[in-house]
Amino acid sequence: MERIRLRVHDAMLTRRDGLTQAKVARQIGMSRDSLSRALSGQRKFSARELGELSKMLEVSVDWLISGSPATDGTTRLPRHHPTEILASPVDAYREVGLFTPALPRLEAGVGIETAASAAAEKLSGAVGREFVRDLPAAIEAAYGIGVFVLSQEQLFDARAMHSGEINYIMVRATGSWYQGNLVLARELGVLLCGRDTETGSNGVIAAGWAKRFADALLMPEAYIREINWDRQTPRELAGFLWNMGVSAQTLMRRLDALSVPRGPALVHADEGTLQLLLWQYPGALKNHRAGAYRGPRIPPDLFAAHLAGMRQGLVDGSSLAWLLDTPLTDL
Repeated sequence: MERIRLRVHDAMLTRRDGLTQAKVARQIGMSRDSLSRALSGQRKFSARELGELSKMLEVSVDWLISGSPATDGTTRLPRHHPTEILASPVDAYREVGLFTPALPRLEAGVGIETAASAAAEKLSGAVGREFVRDLPAAIEAAYGIGVFVLSQEQLFDARAMHSGEINYIMVRATGSWYQGNLVLARELGVLLCGRDTETGSNGVIAAGWAKRFADALLMPEAYIREINWDRQTPRELAGFLWNMGVSAQTLMRRLDALSVPRGPALVHADEGTLQLLLWQYPGALKNHRAGAYRGPRIPPDLFAAHLAGMRQGLVDGSSLAWLLDTPLTDL
């Protein structure tokens, strides 16, 4: 993180409009003390703070984090550039010499149901049919994509990225297991779609396709049509939501998209998915899957490589500490 603070400091010095720490702190929503401590290395910049700094200082977030130039070969970006926040998974991989496998790209025009079915088969082949029990691990096992859960404040619910030979997905920490599954599945679709996922891109073209892909992956059409929704009980509905790892709202959207009548049991979903699950399965919150997206997570192979690198003196542990949102001394 030493390099990040130095780049922030350098970018502030190169501005010609007389920026003071007080002015910078005020405009990006930090206290002056917090900014001072971040610039002196006593604390880390959050992802949100880096995003605000990039816009104010007119530099790319990628440059602040890694020192890499923007896509036009410079470190500068136009004012109000729509870059979203990026964490530092790329640096974490490169520090220990790890890369992720190349991804299979879907052909243009492939149907969403077909693509989702193929992805489900690949996930099932890697970890079994109940891949939703630990979707991050299943995606890593099937595709080699690194999945990160970041507890630092983010401006997105999840983002898929690829940079060179590294593919990864960042998910914002949440207590909603089914919401975490949905946005992770969506970003898997973005990567497989292969459009607008370069670091720093907004992925606008792939977004709509990926949302429908996520619904189809988590709730296969054939299975949806096998169920008699008119005769489904509230307990059976709760079991479906739990086993498929989705919310009642997501299920209703999927049923409507397939022109399948919702059925009377979904009336109970008006109170919310969590309430429905706890009503039918009181111990649901104690299950490990309910906390899958609550805390920091990094790919196990990356974690092991960094620990080995620290023991050998090859890395200082700062990237690992940042990703795990923990003091470096605790490592």
